[in-house]
Amino acid sequence: MKNPEKLLETIDSKSLTISTDSLDISFGEISSMYEGGELEIRPAYQRLFRWSNTQQSQFIESLLLGLPIPPIFVIETEARKYELIDGLQRISTYLHFTGSLPKQDKLKLSHCDIVPDLNNIVIDELSPALRIKVKRSYVKMYIIKKESPARIKYDMFKRLNTGGSLLEAQEIRNSTIRFLSEQFIDFIQELSNDNNFRGCLGYVQDYLLERQFDDELVLRFFTLKNADLKRYQQERLETLAEFLTKYAEEVASKEVKFDYDLEKSVFTKTFAILNKTLGKDVFSKDGKSSAQFHAFHYEAISVATASIINQLDINNATHCEQIKNNILELKQDTKFKEATENKKQKRTSGSDYLTFLNKRIVIATQFVSKNF
Repeated sequence: MKNPEKLLETIDSKSLTISTDSLDISFGEISSMYEGGELEIRPAYQRLFRWSNTQQSQFIESLLLGLPIPPIFVIETEARKYELIDGLQRISTYLHFTGSLPKQDKLKLSHCDIVPDLNNIVIDELSPALRIKVKRSYVKMYIIKKESPARIKYDMFKRLNTGGSLLEAQEIRNSTIRFLSEQFIDFIQELSNDNNFRGCLGYVQDYLLERQFDDELVLRFFTLKNADLKRYQQERLETLAEFLTKYAEEVASKEVKFDYDLEKSVFTKTFAILNKTLGKDVFSKDGKSSAQFHAFHYEAISVATASIINQLDINNATHCEQIKNNILELKQDTKFKEATENKKQKRTSGSDYLTFLNKRIVIATQFVSKNF
């Protein structure tokens, strides 16, 4: 049994590292801070504004009715400005309603179910008294002071935003990991725009790309190629999403070595040869124009190809033809088909996930490396 006193001591020591403050602030003041550059919303975070027109309208209706509003959280920067870490949907909705949101017209209210008379109007059609009421609506703002460690700020952002069902895991990573290191996320996003890599993603649906699935695929490549996944599992991480986040954290905080130049070279060479051999069909089920992208094929084939990349010459027609034939043969292999079936225990979560992942990669490596 753990020592209760020791546990209390540990919690107290961690608590002392977090310096916070709070204040009640009106949405009018928040808008002024945003327009004056005193409240910063990172561009990567701004892209996550996804409330529907109905959600936005009902939030404005709540402000007009004086209903309680959940608090927002900001981080104090070295320049004494505030950087938003939670409250994007609420603040952006207010800015949209008042016409302060860049490149967007003023919000026209709809689906207000408590006061239906608000529907189909914009802020200019409210009486002066109601406009003032919205402007003076208050919300509690919690401030994480600049003295707090970077890791505390990162953990705070991640925990506040992970629960949002509107956001995909990679969208959250792209925003949160920046608190640990800008370099790694910039690197991931640079490679996601590599022409050969994009050429292999021809069957990935647009809505997934809009939610930064391409960035996640780049991170998957490096995680599955480099990370100590067995250790992650021993630490009670069982899902692919957890593996990806853990590895991104370790690279960003420099807990593990990551040679950016070398890794970029391996990535670009790997996808150059995959794009040249089968292009958008390389990660389809049968290597033909099935118009379907299979993530299990992506994981296994990309990592397998990377493992022998130093033996391959993209300008050697024989090499390219051999890789193409090896991959097509792999896709017909019974064991590989079984290992890449879209069944529950073989998906991206659960205690058996790592077993099937390793099996897919081992089989793929055996085939892809044939005759090299």
